Amino acid sequence: MYNTIIVNIDELWLKGKNRPFYFKSLKNHIKAVLKAFGKIGTTVAVENHRFILNSDSAFNEEEIKAVGMIPGINAILPSIRIEKKFENIFPAVVEEIGNIDMSKIETFRIFTKRADKLFLMNSMYVSKEIGACVIEKFPKLKAKMVGADLRIEIRILKEFIYISSRKIPAPGGLPVGTNGHIVTMLSGGIDSPVASYLMSKRGCTQTFMFFYAYPMVGDEVRNKIERLVSILGRYQNGSRLVIIKFGEFQKKLSKICREEYRTVFFRKYMMDCGAILAKKIGAQALMTGDSLGQVSSQTLGNIAEIDHFTDLTILRPLVGYNKIEIIQIAKNIGTFDISIIPYDDACSMLAPRHPVLKPERSYFEEFVENNDFSVELTSLIEEAEVIDIDLRGNFSKIE
Repeated sequence: MYNTIIVNIDELWLKGKNRPFYFKSLKNHIKAVLKAFGKIGTTVAVENHRFILNSDSAFNEEEIKAVGMIPGINAILPSIRIEKKFENIFPAVVEEIGNIDMSKIETFRIFTKRADKLFLMNSMYVSKEIGACVIEKFPKLKAKMVGADLRIEIRILKEFIYISSRKIPAPGGLPVGTNGHIVTMLSGGIDSPVASYLMSKRGCTQTFMFFYAYPMVGDEVRNKIERLVSILGRYQNGSRLVIIKFGEFQKKLSKICREEYRTVFFRKYMMDCGAILAKKIGAQALMTGDSLGQVSSQTLGNIAEIDHFTDLTILRPLVGYNKIEIIQIAKNIGTFDISIIPYDDACSMLAPRHPVLKPERSYFEEFVENNDFSVELTSLIEEAEVIDIDLRGNFSKIE
């Protein structure tokens, strides 16, 4: 129905002299998404700090949804574009109303924004006149300035006028690729996919890393990770999943460390493994789904020990979130129903009966000094399975 989409940006207008860099990154991401969906004949222009997408053919719902998942975009508005003449506005408004299910619509509001001040009629005049025409043609509708069932927006820009009634929220934040490269450590739970989504909004390119406890667990958790990454990859501009077969190493580690330290040491050596991968691919930080105090391994004492013995910066975007907040975001982005599917977890299988909450630095230092696993961890990286994820969430295995 719509050959035009207006893209409202989020933070980019605050970037001053660096704004062209962010605009270019966002424009390239939009173009890549459109190309991935086979959308040819589309122009991407910048006008009044907005992107205007114009296509030779109408955007379908899948394409609209894909554009709406791009970080750096605040909202998208599928729109009707008309020549910049006042007499063209009302017919376009009638056309837009015809695109809407009006069965439950009783009230409406016309909102006009006149970015081009050379246009003779001001915003208030346009809204008033078009509103009166709507009431005359649709006598059952009543005007309502606050909380109307239907809000029709008229944007008068430099070249054209745009009519829209749908405003679809997008992630916001910064364009992917403008704020570095991180290794995202995913589990099959609720938290880490949400953390990944939040870091996409902060402009981070992500390489996903999953520690697969093979042979202690089956394919269920691996299938979950692939489904989660298929969603998370659509917030990226091309991404990669690295699967580490970690089960044998976990079994070995659990036999030589004190039982209450098992989970903490699992996490410490996962971080070491992630740091090796980060160095190999040029990533600048690791990211986890830790929320302070949520489980025993995420107490401040355990987090401090892990950080002390890890060479790379560890990002924890959920550190101050509670579970209800995390669950709500997971539902919003479509990962919750996948994350709650039951699966075998080797960390749980090997979990101590009484996990340590306040680890002893002296024992941590002694164990790390007496056990050098760098060769084994490097081998795990070298033997990892690597999968590319495209902008549509599809996989291709790297041999």
